[in-house]
Amino acid sequence: MELNKLLERQIKRYLKNTDPSENPELKELLFAISLAYQHHEEDRQLVERALEISSKELSQSNSELRKASIIIEEKNRDLISSLEYAKLVQDSLLAGESSLKSIFPESFIFNKPKEIVSGDFYWIFSREDTTYLASVDCTGHGVPGAFMSVISYRFLNQAVRDAGLEKLTDILYFLNSEIKYTISDKIENDENKNALDISMVKIDKRNKRFEFAGVGQKNLYSIDNEIIELNGDKFHIGQNLNPGEHIISTQEFEIGKNSTLYMYSDGFQDQFGGADSKKFGTKRLKELISSINHLDILSQKTTIENTFLTWKNENDQVDDTFLMGIKLS
Repeated sequence: MELNKLLERQIKRYLKNTDPSENPELKELLFAISLAYQHHEEDRQLVERALEISSKELSQSNSELRKASIIIEEKNRDLISSLEYAKLVQDSLLAGESSLKSIFPESFIFNKPKEIVSGDFYWIFSREDTTYLASVDCTGHGVPGAFMSVISYRFLNQAVRDAGLEKLTDILYFLNSEIKYTISDKIENDENKNALDISMVKIDKRNKRFEFAGVGQKNLYSIDNEIIELNGDKFHIGQNLNPGEHIISTQEFEIGKNSTLYMYSDGFQDQFGGADSKKFGTKRLKELISSINHLDILSQKTTIENTFLTWKNENDQVDDTFLMGIKLS
């Protein structure tokens, strides 16, 4: 076996007066080292070849990744464009803030969808001195929530305009039956059924009173700096509310001086944030409302929006967020 050329050079350099052929042990060791050198050289060549192949494959993969990235970016742009168009359609079908302000000039809406379109919305209907107002939170968010919002809005209009219903409980039972008949009864699993939570008030301007009914939602009512919780029943429209089995309760309140009603979905209080990344919570929301109810409406909206964004900070938004304030007197 011939010695590796690199090894021969090393021997001539460091073992000038030594002849390996005269020392069998040294000869055997050198041959073993030479074999190792040979294997090393073969491995090195294999690695270089592998790197050369990997480099080509990597270059090809990078090229394919760039193409895929361009396609994904285009599809994302198309998706966003479609969602933005869907939002325009949704906004045209639902009541806007101007509709609320036309009846209650001192009012505001803080509406921040998790995605471009939302499952949270408000509904308003006015007849003479009576105004119906509702805050609605549909199952999910994004496209499914937006789909439910448009359907639910149509059913609420049908209840008061077509069916001529006036009682809050009758309107809510009507909404429940329509949601079940149209969508929910086609789904076997109760947990997957399309549902919504809603709070509704019937405001009698002439007698300065309002009636409240809620299913799965609560509101806050500020009167003379006192904060009153308006708690809805613990059911869900379209899911587990059975008219023959469950009764929707109502509450009635006087409209006194400095009265403001706050209606909202659960997105605000369910948002994680703060120093410890906790939920904002109902208690903190009540304290927030208590601290701003003396401010003018615009300042209240600004404070609420800033509080939410500061609390959320860099956390992902967990749900659609909707809160509106209506100054009743």
